[in-house]
Formats: sequence, C-alpha cells, structure tokens
Amino acid sequence: MEFLIQKIASCCSSQQLDLFEAYLAAKNQLLSQKLIHHIKNKPHQNIDFYCKAVYGTSGKETLKKFNQLNHHTLNYFSFISQHFPTFLSQNVSDVEWFIYHEEHNKAIEKLKLLVEVAKKFEDFGLLVHLFEITQQNKLLYKAMAKQINLVTQKEYLTFYNDLRILLQIQDELTSTTLIEEQKRINPKDLAFFKNHFNSPSLSIQIIARQSYLNILSSYNDKSFYNKNTLELIEYTKKLAEKHAYLMIAHHREKLMSLDYMLVKHTRLTLGEKEINKTCSSIINKWQKFYHANNQLDSGLMLALSIKGSFFITDYFCKPLNDKLKLEVKEIISLFEELGNKLDWEKVSYLKYINFYNVYAMFLILDNQEKTSVKLIEKVLHEYQQKTFKKMYDGLFVVLLMAHFQAKDFDAIIDNYSRYKKLTKNFVSMEENDLVIKAIYYIAQLKIAPKNQYEKKLNDIIKSLKSNPHLNNNLLLVERMMAF
Repeated sequence: MEFLIQKIASCCSSQQLDLFEAYLAAKNQLLSQKLIHHIKNKPHQNIDFYCKAVYGTSGKETLKKFNQLNHHTLNYFSFISQHFPTFLSQNVSDVEWFIYHEEHNKAIEKLKLLVEVAKKFEDFGLLVHLFEITQQNKLLYKAMAKQINLVTQKEYLTFYNDLRILLQIQDELTSTTLIEEQKRINPKDLAFFKNHFNSPSLSIQIIARQSYLNILSSYNDKSFYNKNTLELIEYTKKLAEKHAYLMIAHHREKLMSLDYMLVKHTRLTLGEKEINKTCSSIINKWQKFYHANNQLDSGLMLALSIKGSFFITDYFCKPLNDKLKLEVKEIISLFEELGNKLDWEKVSYLKYINFYNVYAMFLILDNQEKTSVKLIEKVLHEYQQKTFKKMYDGLFVVLLMAHFQAKDFDAIIDNYSRYKKLTKNFVSMEENDLVIKAIYYIAQLKIAPKNQYEKKLNDIIKSLKSNPHLNNNLLLVERMMAF
C-alpha cells in the first residue's frame, strides 16, 4: 500500500466504509467519496490507478491534486473516529490469526500498517497493546524494533494515562456537586492542565486546553472573558479542527464545548445573522449523520441550547419575523420528535432537565407559554428529590418568563419565593439571577407600584450596565419594563 488514506481504509470494515462513503456524499465531498469508493472496491492498486479513477488522468499535476485530496479526506475520517473509536483495534484479530498460523510476514506487514495509522490517529491504547503482542514473539519484536520498542512503549503508555487522567479530572472538577461546594476555581487545578499544553501529543494538547477552558466556563470565572482566553479558545478550536481525525474525536461533547465557549465569549459582538450561522454550523459540524434515535445527541443538544439562550434573550417581548417564526416552529417539531423517540432511561436526568428547559424556551417564543410552564413544572416535580442546584436559575428564568408573557404576575411572585428557597442564595449564572430578580420586581410594580421595588429594579439595571457582557440582558429587562 502506497499512501496513508489507502492504509487507513484498509483498517476499516466494508460496512464502515459504506457508511463513510455515504457520509461523504451527504457532505457533498464528491471527490473524497470517489476516492473511498475505488479504494473500497479495489484496495490494493497503486497511486496512478486511483489518480485516474478520481481525475480521469495521471501525471505530475494530477498527483499534486491527488495528494491535496488525500490530506483533505484525512480530516473527514473524524466520522470514523467519532462513531467507531475501536476501528483500528478490530484488526488485532487478523494479526493474532497470522501469528497462530505462523504467517509471520503477513503479521509483520499488518503490524507495521497498524502502528503507522495508530501513530497518526494517536490511538495510544492500541500502540501499547501492539507492543505487548510483539514482545511475545522474538521474530516480530526484531522486525518491529524500529517502529515500536521499549522507549516508544513507555511514551505511549504515558500519553495513554495522561489522556485518561485529564478527562477524568475535568469531569470531576466540572461536576455540579463540586461546583456548588467549591464555588471557586483552585489555581492548582488550572496549573495542572497548563502543564500539558506543550505535550508532544496533539491529543493531550487539545484536551488539556479544552479542560482548562471548560473549568473557567463552568465556574463562570471572570478570567473566562479575558482577551487571552478568547485567543486560547480560538487556537484550541483551530487545532482540534485541523486534526479532527484524531481518536479523541469520540469525546465529541468535550470538543463541541469549544464551539459553545467561543459563542459564549463573543456573544455580545455577534449579530442575529452571525449567531444563527454559528449555531447552524455547529449542528452541521457535529450532528451524527447516522444517529441512534433512542439516544440524545449531546452535540445537537448543545447547539440547540446556545440557540435557545440567544433567541430567548434577544427576542422575548419582541415580534419575530416570518423567517424566525418558521425556524422556531421547526425546532419545536424537532424537540417533539426527539421527546417521543428518546429512551430516557439511557439519558441522565441532568440532560433530561436541560432538554425540557431549552424546549420550553422555544415554546415561549412560539407563544405557547402555558405549555412551557407545564414542562418546567413537570421537571421540577419529577426531580424534586434530586440535586441540580446549578440548573435552578436556568429553569426559573424560563418559568418566570412564561408567566410574564401570560401576564400572570401573582405566579411570578410565588415562583420567585420558590426560587429563593431552593437556591438559598446560590448563584450559578449571574445573568440568569439578575433577570429573575428583574422580572420579580417588574411584576411587583405591575401589581402595586412601590418605591422599594423601583429602587431594587434600578439597582439591577445598574448591575447590568456595569458589565458589558450583560448588555443583551439589559436590553431584555428594558423590553420587559415596557411590555
């Protein structure tokens, strides 16, 4: 085999290549699709054959285009890495078969191919395993000594363990329970991730940076909005996209968070068109082409959450144009479809809560505030014995907005008391808490104007004005005051 894409394709099953080819066609990557189609059907041809098959001719200029196509197609193998993260490991059985039948040349050839592709994809677990296989056979060990040896094995084992630890610690530090207990970031935790920024492994570099950023975002730390943080988000996002084929692609929700953090950081500088474009590109980029209907796609959910948050902030108490009305209705239809198909026993209750919270936002925008109230109340009732303090502000801001749209000001006052009792002054997202208070004070003023509530509302407005990152929330409160 003469080139990398040919070698990678040889590690995939025919079913995986069928799916990959269909995926490329759906993404309108027709030249890449053509290349994979011919490799799948005639896997052992030379470069000239594939050049002619794709471009109809060969030669120096065609070869140059062909090499560019190979590089372009490599990144689309993120589809395989995402959905079939053990696609390389499935070839180990072939190596074992060759060893058993003492077909050592075939075993060596397969091992060399697997090592080369595994290095490119940074499949460290497989590389460690392949070293263990070669160690058990002197002939294989001698033949593979240059490609995989004791030194490289130690390096791959270190990378493998580092990656697992980075992911594990990120999950621990961003858990709802710990955030509620700790409330602030421990500088030592940030330093731990920073120490891995310059790792020789691209996978570790990307996950270390993403972990660092995710902690800042999860705790809503002020430094998250620094210029340096924005530069780090953009750099990490570009690094992840440039090497999308890496095996870490199956940690899709974590990589997806980079898009979320970019939008979160820059949301005040983006207009309606840019926000819609960004969210649409996220959905297009990360939504599974072949998804299981009974499982919640985290990437899709996150993109919908972003869009829902922006829509409810920017368009509440404001008429929608026909295009936006149609988009909102289409998204509601999507939520209805997902709600009916999902197997909720396989979805964590926190994702369930977020699903219906975002769904409720779009219902408000479609003037279905009564249905929105029912959904939020359903969630609060079903999970009243569970801990999700970090999510209360998100739920109650939507609940109070729904009651406000229905002009049910007494319900706002009652639910504000519930909110205060449940959260016990714990604030997860400052902007949500400020909007909740603003709605409460506006409701009080609608019922019986009193100076104390007018003063408190003015204090909220001052707080919103003092933080440029909360300008959209300020505009939201001003619209509600005029409602």
